[in-house]
Amino acid sequence: MKRFQLFMGFIFLFLGELQSQKWIVKDSILVFPQGFSSWLQRNNGGVDPANPGPGNQQGPLGNIGTNQGVDLFDFNKDGLPDLTFQLFPSNNATREYLKGIFIQNKNGQYVLDTNYVIKAKGDMWLGGFGDFNGDGLTDYHYIISNYHGADSNRKLSPEMINDDWPEKVFINNGKSFDTVTLDVNNLNVESTYVADIDKDGSDEIIATDRGPSYVLVYKYDKTTKRFFKTNTDLTNAWNQRFNNKISRYPLFNVANFNNQNQFAVILADSSISSDINEPDWQPYNFRTFTYVKYDFNTKKIQTFSLNRDSIFIPVKYSKQDADDYYKFNIHEKISAYEMDIDNNGEKEIVVGGFYMNNYYKKNLNRFAYGWKVLSLDGKDLTTKFFKDSGFDRNTELLSHGLDIDENATGIEMIPGNWGNRNVGELGNYYKVVNGKFERTFIRDLKLESGKKLDSSYFKSMELIKYPNYKKNINALVMYDMDNIKRASILYQLSCADAVKPIFDKTQYTICGSDSTIVKLTNYSKSDSTIWYVNNKVKATNIDQLVFKTNDTLYVTRIDSNSCVKNSDVIEILKFSIPTPPTISRDTANNLVSNATMRNSWFKDGTLITDTTQKFKPSSPGSYTVKTTQNGCVSVMSSPYYYLITDIVRLNNGEFIKLAPNPFINQINLDFNVKGYLRLNVDVFELTTGNRVFSRQGLQAGTPIILNELSSGTYIIKVTSNDNKIVQQFKMLKMN
Repeated sequence: MKRFQLFMGFIFLFLGELQSQKWIVKDSILVFPQGFSSWLQRNNGGVDPANPGPGNQQGPLGNIGTNQGVDLFDFNKDGLPDLTFQLFPSNNATREYLKGIFIQNKNGQYVLDTNYVIKAKGDMWLGGFGDFNGDGLTDYHYIISNYHGADSNRKLSPEMINDDWPEKVFINNGKSFDTVTLDVNNLNVESTYVADIDKDGSDEIIATDRGPSYVLVYKYDKTTKRFFKTNTDLTNAWNQRFNNKISRYPLFNVANFNNQNQFAVILADSSISSDINEPDWQPYNFRTFTYVKYDFNTKKIQTFSLNRDSIFIPVKYSKQDADDYYKFNIHEKISAYEMDIDNNGEKEIVVGGFYMNNYYKKNLNRFAYGWKVLSLDGKDLTTKFFKDSGFDRNTELLSHGLDIDENATGIEMIPGNWGNRNVGELGNYYKVVNGKFERTFIRDLKLESGKKLDSSYFKSMELIKYPNYKKNINALVMYDMDNIKRASILYQLSCADAVKPIFDKTQYTICGSDSTIVKLTNYSKSDSTIWYVNNKVKATNIDQLVFKTNDTLYVTRIDSNSCVKNSDVIEILKFSIPTPPTISRDTANNLVSNATMRNSWFKDGTLITDTTQKFKPSSPGSYTVKTTQNGCVSVMSSPYYYLITDIVRLNNGEFIKLAPNPFINQINLDFNVKGYLRLNVDVFELTTGNRVFSRQGLQAGTPIILNELSSGTYIIKVTSNDNKIVQQFKMLKMN
């Protein structure tokens, strides 16, 4: 019964560990170097960061704001991912933007490297890292998503190409960046990714744009130091397959597909704009999404038609002022994930995005946000996998797919921001439970220091993914667009990594009336420690406990992160002290213990190396022995005095020998002396000199019985009748 109760206790604690949802925040991860304000003024058109003026910065004056231009990449190739942030303020006149690279140090902080600051026109939202010239250094490119500048500056700028700003690439020269234009013909680039598709050691930029070349590959020429177009067969195949009058430009917005062998895009398709005499760029007018996969090796295009119905959304799910009809739109950033949600062998497309009404017709923009699940056979499966038809006011433009919950299978879907300005909810994500997405809130939130945080910490936090932040742990980078000094890293505390209580021994034994101390070797005063003895609480918050009886115990530790860990189960074993071994001597002069195993021999009180049941001493002395049984050590045996004076060697192999020494009741006389067949034996007390035994004419091999003598030391004299042979032996008699 005791074992069963103990087992059930473990089950309860184990389930408690599995159900725990604990989250840790590494706060204020960005570090700005000394003199950053003055540096910013020098490198950003003379703007004073403390007083930048209207339109240059979000949030209170003096804050450093950002935008959607945040990336995670190992820029300096030291094995630690680094961060890039678009930096506000910018110069309002020229609308020059800065993007800083923050290098991760060994302490897990990210320090701005002012040698590598990206400076160009337009919002640097989208871009990517790669090695475009094959020199082993990390370069960067970005898409000009927006200009936001004054019209007068647009018209007068010599950088303009076809009345637009060109995309830029920043080549790493080992000390800073050299800036080059991606395409002097200035494609209207909408999305890109970086990969070495020709496998020559230099990365290419694969781009989609608004036409006329909808998909193109750019490669860097190290001689001319310019990019040129390659893989024109891809462009031709795309333009033959898709009609730009009914198909909108493609977007690289599908996760885990874009690499050197293939890519996947989603484009709005089957436009009805010409039928209803509306602009073709009006996103409401596309009937379907087309999911496209392309293989660089086979050069084949594979397509799937995805549902895009117009649905009625009530105002309670909208961020606007009225009920309306909406259609779903997908962001140009990575926001779609292909997965088999319910593990039935059929994959679905899960995407977080925004709904838009027919604003061209109504002359009023209305938006709603949420999740969509679309099957590859064209069905809308959202209501099958999400509650409330997937509507989620927190989702906004972006979504992330990442395994951040150790207690759930597959990946979790995460909104692009938390606690947004209109809702202010707790951080949340969706995990798969019984084949459906279930909304889960982040409630147990602490700083690494242990300080507990409330939901207000999530206010206005934008998110990006941070895979493999720690061993087997993914994380999220959270940042505030109004103040990037709030940037932090959030990860789920894995109680599986918490160390269980460890004892100083694996087995404890009590001998007789003794006691034993059970001690923890990894005890910490910051933890709560509970000692369970025989399945009952015995003590708390101590590192050791004394035991005197047979007991079963384990220790539960609740650490500073509320992780519960149990020690191994320990059984205290109690045994009687074994009887000391009463030593004998055999005819071969071996000392013999009557304990058959685990003997410890001592000579003159000092432990020697012999541990067998019998052994032959190499020198005279007082020998004792102990035995260890069940971990208990006996008291010392009575001493046995081993004297090696029982043989006298004469000339030419002649000898006289008495054995054994010590003896109990009998000694044996043995001799080989030329000319003598018989010898005489006399025994004298050592202390008095009195003769206590005499025998004449003994032959070799004759036993001498001395059982009437008391224990003690005797001198035994061996002589011949003619007194030519006289030898003495000092011998010990034992009872």
